[in-house]
Amino acid sequence: MSKQRPTFEKKELALSSSPYVYLPVEIPAYTVEVSHREAIDGELLQRALDRTVQRMPYLTDTFTIENGAVYYAKNPLPMEAAHTAQLRRVGGHETNYHMLDLTWDGHKTWFSMYHGFCDGQGVNAFLESVLYHYYCMKDGVAYDPCGIRADSTRMTEGETFEPCSKQYEVSPNFTMPERREQPTPYHLPEILRNPGGEVLEYGFRLPSGPFMAFVKENGASPSVMFSMLVGEAIQRVHPDANAPVMVNIPVSIRRQLGCEETFKNCSSRAMLPISGTPMDALPFAQRAAQLRAILKQQMDADRFRFIYNRISGIYRKRMEEASDYREEIQKPAAFMTTGHDTFYIDYIGSMHKTAYAGQITDVRFLCSPAAGNTLHINIIEHAGQFCVTCLACSEITPLVDALEQVLQDHGLPFERRARQRFTLPMTAWREGILEDE
Repeated sequence: MSKQRPTFEKKELALSSSPYVYLPVEIPAYTVEVSHREAIDGELLQRALDRTVQRMPYLTDTFTIENGAVYYAKNPLPMEAAHTAQLRRVGGHETNYHMLDLTWDGHKTWFSMYHGFCDGQGVNAFLESVLYHYYCMKDGVAYDPCGIRADSTRMTEGETFEPCSKQYEVSPNFTMPERREQPTPYHLPEILRNPGGEVLEYGFRLPSGPFMAFVKENGASPSVMFSMLVGEAIQRVHPDANAPVMVNIPVSIRRQLGCEETFKNCSSRAMLPISGTPMDALPFAQRAAQLRAILKQQMDADRFRFIYNRISGIYRKRMEEASDYREEIQKPAAFMTTGHDTFYIDYIGSMHKTAYAGQITDVRFLCSPAAGNTLHINIIEHAGQFCVTCLACSEITPLVDALEQVLQDHGLPFERRARQRFTLPMTAWREGILEDE
């Protein structure tokens, strides 16, 4: 792999990548760690990767910059599954300038991405396809793909659709709710920023059956219920909090925009006031139901279409009028200093149910905690358990202890996992484009 960056043939503008590609600094990779019951066969894994990118050739794309605009670009260099326990810098010469990467060692595989290239659903499509082909070959069984993009299915145009490339139809009678000044949320004093530094990970495992029974009993949804439990923990540690406790819930809006198949960034957010409103006086179940109603109200398709019509115009204008990339990345990047929440819950859901799921023993989502004084929480359901992971770049044991007590008080069975640590490499997608500072 040469360090001399090749010239890549440009494709379409990377419009939905705009919040990431114009940041003044690189950001850490986003990585999914998958643990397997048996040790990985590297040769089979490479063949599974080859079958995946043959089915989804767009996953091998890279980026190129022309004047100040960023484009997806064809990358003919091979994508290689590397045998190493160290994560690689995605996007540079080490990964042949690919924006996705696959490494393996022992019983583990790691799937890494640059968040400007795709979002969580995009990397999930990548890893699910690789694992599907791997287990089919390993077990000698043509498993039912169950919705996974296997090479027995054909690629569609919708898989590479750019969500910011069109204007969406909004209902004639729709009126965007009047924007009200949001009170400054409570910020956790123990949460410190350390971009690119060591991340501390605190985890819980909750059996799916009892937890979902608890959710339904209280008329909630998993993301709302987890938000309420974390909110209770925060209030126990900080009973004198002088501002509302707010949760930021990122959501995929593919269904609302009618582009369910795209691998590109296609998300928005929902904000819920966990405390600091008249709802505080309501019984637990009534608060849960009201918070769920607020969440459902924010998931209105016309609202997201209206918002995307605005931001896609802004993204396109910036790229089409840009003349110098260095100039562009000097502009303010609000994305780096977002502080509109107390905590952030990424409810990832679950992988497609497959006949070989029992051979996958654990799934971890490793990412840099959200910006600001924000507690970052990832949640995935796998193998009959909800895996709840609290991430921070500073010591938050009192908060985690409080969350444990909240789970106990509500009678929920759980297992607390030992604290772990990890460090993510910065991405390197501008390597060979911008000189090292």
